[in-house]
Amino acid sequence: MEKLYQLSDSYNAIWLETSQLYEAWARQRGISFYELLVILSITEADGKVLQKDICQRFTIPKQTVNTVIKTLIRKGWLELEVSEQDRRSRNLCLTAEGRENTAQIVQELQNHEAQVWLQLGLDRAEHLIEYTALYNRYFREVSDKNARS
Repeated sequence: MEKLYQLSDSYNAIWLETSQLYEAWARQRGISFYELLVILSITEADGKVLQKDICQRFTIPKQTVNTVIKTLIRKGWLELEVSEQDRRSRNLCLTAEGRENTAQIVQELQNHEAQVWLQLGLDRAEHLIEYTALYNRYFREVSDKNARS
């Protein structure tokens, strides 16, 4: 059982380090880690996304996302638009300045990650993704099993 605890400690340390690496990368570009996550969400949604979608995708508290939204609005990168599906909701839309700045950030991140994947090698990269997905699946299954008990 001790070995299993060590495996968990090692995995959690690596997972935390990965988050810290992305946080440092974002800070080098003058944004926070949470700003990076919001930017990625908006750009992947072709420039329009709801705050609740970002909260759900990254399991970020609503207040944190709201603070990031206000920061991006102050920077002139983001504006709010009434949602056609739900008039009470607001779509987060990039401004022209926001599109330009976020495109540059996303491109830099994609290039950075591409260099990492190339160094890792295609076979190991695919295994990393496969085994991480499998770990997540088993974690979810054990959680579900324990919830039913």
